[in-house]
Amino acid sequence: MRTIQFLCLFAFGFASFLQAQNSLDKEEHLLNGTSFTFQYQNAGAIDISFENDNMTYKWLNGRNMDQPAKTYPYKSKKVDFGIYLINWHESDTKNFVTMVYNFNSNSCAVSVLSKYTSENPFLGFQSGVIEHVTKNKE
Repeated sequence: MRTIQFLCLFAFGFASFLQAQNSLDKEEHLLNGTSFTFQYQNAGAIDISFENDNMTYKWLNGRNMDQPAKTYPYKSKKVDFGIYLINWHESDTKNFVTMVYNFNSNSCAVSVLSKYTSENPFLGFQSGVIEHVTKNKE
């Protein structure tokens, strides 16, 4: 009887582990249908939108405002209610961007590894505010 109980508990625990492993490995695109303006503290503003597992941003002012909009695949994780960790890779410019969006306080923290293949890569660490949020889902 104890052997059967042990086997049942083991099987249940193993199945739970496999399910958790799959959910941790799953790519998520939780911000699809969301758009907003992000104002950096010291570096201008961008319009950003998330659709079809991609994010698109366009500089509204600053030194990059004449550049066309850029679109990249993104990944996201929900950290807490209204708080999301996202990242994307700009292989054309050799930038890797990580952001934490807090829609509860309309704030954002940003970390960018820029020009990572150059002799002088740059690590940017900034924050800013989120404005004009449009969300199709939570």
